[in-house]
Amino acid sequence: MKNQAEGGPRRTGRRFRFQFSVFLDVNSDESRVNAPGALADGEIHVWVFGLDAPPEKISALAATLSADERERAGQYRFGQLRERFTVGRGRLRAVLGGYLARAPADLEFGYTARGKPTLKDEGIHFNLAHSDDLALLAVTRVAPVGVDLERIRRMPDAVAIAKRFFARREVAALADLPAAAQDEGFFNLWTRKEAWLKATGDGITASLAKVEFTFRPGERARVVAIDGDAGAAAGWSLFTLQPAAGFVGALAIHATEVEVTQRKLKTES
Repeated sequence: MKNQAEGGPRRTGRRFRFQFSVFLDVNSDESRVNAPGALADGEIHVWVFGLDAPPEKISALAATLSADERERAGQYRFGQLRERFTVGRGRLRAVLGGYLARAPADLEFGYTARGKPTLKDEGIHFNLAHSDDLALLAVTRVAPVGVDLERIRRMPDAVAIAKRFFARREVAALADLPAAAQDEGFFNLWTRKEAWLKATGDGITASLAKVEFTFRPGERARVVAIDGDAGAAAGWSLFTLQPAAGFVGALAIHATEVEVTQRKLKTES
């Protein structure tokens, strides 16, 4: 099913479809996801999954994490955040292990200078994002990819925040939106900026104003300009993701011949 929310004509090679495939976890303990199929050239698989789980599932997932991941989990003061981190990293390992036909605990991650995790010598790019109890995971062989996710919520100071972080044209366009559309518009823009920055590897250390996007509700997602240069934006693909009611997500990748499939990881939690 095509992403109707983006609307408008599409460029050749830029496709989006929903494929709600579900994959049960082996032995129901989430130690491995059944083989999710081939990840062909030009494909990007986006997995949607929850971050809340019963204690026995959390323990099983924690057992697949590396020592540094368990140490990171232990740094969270609040139990819910610690558990959601554990579930997120455990299910990340389960999905990637499915593609590689390897035990999740055997996967070795490296980290970029900005702290973005990568798979060592596997030829697979991935990115994980979460908001509240929901997570998005993008997996591809095409190029480094970025995703971001936010729950849409009331933002009475959306324009004021935009003035601090966004490009002038974006601030003006956001202020021109009807009040009822500003919250969705703001989070469309925020997630697109974060996804793009994660795809570049810069993360939030870079200026959010250096890259401009479309973001009005119902408008097709695209990169408008980078450092004021519209030509520099031409090689990028940007997609709106709608993983669940009340959430908005975005995916960015420096490639044009791509097809995005959104999938749901079925779990018993």
